[in-house]
Amino acid sequence: MSTQSSVLVQSPGAELADTKAENELDDPKPDVKDRQIHGVRWVAICIALYTSCILYGLDTTIVADVQGSIIQRFGHIEQLAWVGAGFSLGSVCAILLLGNLYNSFNIKWVFITTVVLFEVGSAICGAAPNMSALIVGRVIAGVGGSGIYLGSLNYFLAMTTPEERGFYMALIGSCWGIGAILGPVIGGAFASSSATWRWAFYINLVIFALSAPAYVFYLPSIHPSQGVSVRARLARLDLVGYLLGAGTYVTFLLAISMAGGQWEWNDGRTIATFVVFGATLTAYILQQAFALFTTKAHRAFPAHLLRERTQVLLYIETAAGTTTLFVAMYYIPIYFQFTNGDSALKAAVRLLPFVIVAITVNLASGYFLSAIKVYMLIFVTGGIFLTVGGALLTTYLSPSTSAGTIYGLLVVTAIGSGISMLAGYSIASLTTKPENAAAALSMQNVSQIGGQVIALAVAGQIFHSTAVKNLRSVLSGQNFSEQDIQSAVSGVQSKLLDQVHGPLREEVILALVSAMQKVFVLIPVAGGVMLLTALCMKRERLFGVAVVAAA
Repeated sequence: MSTQSSVLVQSPGAELADTKAENELDDPKPDVKDRQIHGVRWVAICIALYTSCILYGLDTTIVADVQGSIIQRFGHIEQLAWVGAGFSLGSVCAILLLGNLYNSFNIKWVFITTVVLFEVGSAICGAAPNMSALIVGRVIAGVGGSGIYLGSLNYFLAMTTPEERGFYMALIGSCWGIGAILGPVIGGAFASSSATWRWAFYINLVIFALSAPAYVFYLPSIHPSQGVSVRARLARLDLVGYLLGAGTYVTFLLAISMAGGQWEWNDGRTIATFVVFGATLTAYILQQAFALFTTKAHRAFPAHLLRERTQVLLYIETAAGTTTLFVAMYYIPIYFQFTNGDSALKAAVRLLPFVIVAITVNLASGYFLSAIKVYMLIFVTGGIFLTVGGALLTTYLSPSTSAGTIYGLLVVTAIGSGISMLAGYSIASLTTKPENAAAALSMQNVSQIGGQVIALAVAGQIFHSTAVKNLRSVLSGQNFSEQDIQSAVSGVQSKLLDQVHGPLREEVILALVSAMQKVFVLIPVAGGVMLLTALCMKRERLFGVAVVAAA
């Protein structure tokens, strides 16, 4: 077994073949210095995989600037939160199951299956006749998207050498980041054009159709379970664990999104939902801890990695980095819309300084990690920039703050987010036993996507509850309905701001920005967590035998 991968690379019937077929990848050996795929085929594979990651990132945020058009078409503003959250929810609910499928079956065909799911979900969203169908499509697309992302990581884990892996896996993060931050821009462009918001989803069908030949003809077949029957592979799947894990996220999101908005905090439904969430979480923890209805080796969550200090700390680091990225990405455009009166498209374009710096630093972090090899320095640096930048951004955020000041503080924050947002993936696979590398990737995916779901849910709850409370106070006696206030806070195309003038308008904007300040507190808090966690890491170098084989 190679020290650089947890999968056995082999194509069907290879044991009977005297020579390797063109679409097979040789089993990598510990002393292999070079990749086994080169030239046009390698370029085609890279383009196809990176394009798929861009589209996955794009769909993560593309609804941010089409929400107004969707509400105008379907109504049901109370379901709006699920349009954005449904995609991430589908991703996090499926990621562990998909990780085990990638570790049990031919990676190529698991990957292609998830591409099909993503396309089906996108088609449902584009053709949705109502809000419920749109949400279902988003969840299905989220399931497929997480499989695409995890499949890309597994492919580069298997096909690259340890020395170059940091660069190629950093590119995955950069591509995902490009898509995620351009999502609002592209979504807004479609929503304001004659193509309508539906093409924000249909565009996926066109781009994936162009990549299909590379998926089918160029991707190598990689078989991680040699000599194990299909029945045996299916039998070892922890279906109870997968269901409980998915139920935990669903009940949490339901409780946190409904409380204080559609339901009062002391409403029996709110209390019942939180109780169900707590019970489901407890059942999940106990089921995984004692391997109920499964075995320790086949648990849904790679609980054995919780005994490895580095893996636990990397889990926390990735969740913290994800929190900072999504809080800035979702709420900075809203800030400019409220304070400057920007259109959705113009507000999204204002993210470009953050985007450019984060992507550039993310790419550079791959080289930096390969050069210094002491991985804790990556997170120490990221934690410092996030803590300082986030604290300053929170402090100076006000309706009168100049755009240049906001850009400058965003750049500081972007350095911290960029240097840390994907570093955990390559480090996790290199600081555990080779046979645990795939499980480490799954754990990192849970951290990233789960952190995204939790961060956006908590940020949304903070902003919504605080902003509604502030606006109710400011607009008391002004004959604005609760629907008007809810629409304005939800970022929907509301006329509330157009109907207030003078000092009252200033008070309304201040009320909204004050709510955003509380949301942005999450950035320095996450940065502080990252810094403290980094200081608890081992002072060790990557690529050494002791590191790769450490338990």
